[in-house]
Amino acid sequence: MRPIATALAILITVGVLACGDDNVDPENVEQDIEQDLSSATAQITSVSCPSDVKKEEGKTFTCDAKLEGGGKAQVTVTQTDNRGNGTYAFKPGTLQVSDNSVEPGLEESLTAKGVSDPQVDCPELIPVKEGETVTCTATGAGGRSSDVTFTWSSDDGSIDNSSVETAQQ
Repeated sequence: MRPIATALAILITVGVLACGDDNVDPENVEQDIEQDLSSATAQITSVSCPSDVKKEEGKTFTCDAKLEGGGKAQVTVTQTDNRGNGTYAFKPGTLQVSDNSVEPGLEESLTAKGVSDPQVDCPELIPVKEGETVTCTATGAGGRSSDVTFTWSSDDGSIDNSSVETAQQ
């Protein structure tokens, strides 16, 4: 009985010490980033954060995110208190989304503008930069191809749908 009681006491002590850890819990941060920053064009599939970051209000650190379809980004975490809470944002210039996350939305926009059965083909990985225009190729039902352009409305991978245009328009 004594060995079991001793082992239980050690486990309880380790659990209490872990609760008072001075480091940010990377697993919690990773889960929060996945939930908070995922969008239609930037669906986060996994995040990796450093495990040795001390809890310190105002301190920042960077995590690496992998996105659906092979996209990737770096995420800046800014600690808002000394308890490990923080805010998350894509580090400007690091977000790259896959063509598969962008093309369906572009096809929808083109259909709404009267293009019959459009098929859009974009570069495999597309860098995201607010205000930057991207060019892809659209093929209509008749087999005619033209350039289609769109503009990023933010650094989080949102597209300004009113900016979606084909060379024919």
